[in-house]
Amino acid sequence: MTRQQDESGFTLIELLIVITILGLIVVALTNGVRFAGHAWQVQERRSERQGDLDAVQNVLRQLIISAHGFNGDGISLRFVATLPDALARGGLYDVELRAIAGRLVLAWKPHFRGPAAESASASADLAQGVSGLDLAYFVRPGGWQLSAKDAGHPPVLVRIALQLSDGRNWPPLTVAPMIEARPGVMK
Repeated sequence: MTRQQDESGFTLIELLIVITILGLIVVALTNGVRFAGHAWQVQERRSERQGDLDAVQNVLRQLIISAHGFNGDGISLRFVATLPDALARGGLYDVELRAIAGRLVLAWKPHFRGPAAESASASADLAQGVSGLDLAYFVRPGGWQLSAKDAGHPPVLVRIALQLSDGRNWPPLTVAPMIEARPGVMK
């Protein structure tokens, strides 16, 4: 047997190549895990924001469904409605929805007529980072309009579109108020 046949194992070059390949695999796996973690966090934040928007849309839907006495234009809406059960306030309230200083604001005060009509109002921010609010009203027989007055022809549909300052558009919310038949009001 010759000396070369007795020696078995890897050469130094082979070991360096294996170590280099293993290092590249570890770097790729580390970057993949880091990317997956970042993607997870971004999706979690997106889901939280979407959940907040869904909650706001549900509150607005509940308010508008039970509302009457609509008075609005393209940037604000006023109506009379009962507040959501979560606020634990009974009775009717004068409610106003508008965008103010980058916020979607819902304001309300008790619906009184007469000397006690000047009661304190309350408000809540429904969304932050608002760059625009567009309201439209479907009134028979005229179709979609930028203003609504509940005098004779209340809106059959109310559409709320919101633009956010980060460039996203809120999915438009279209709600049909359940207005009971009143004298002089078309069904």
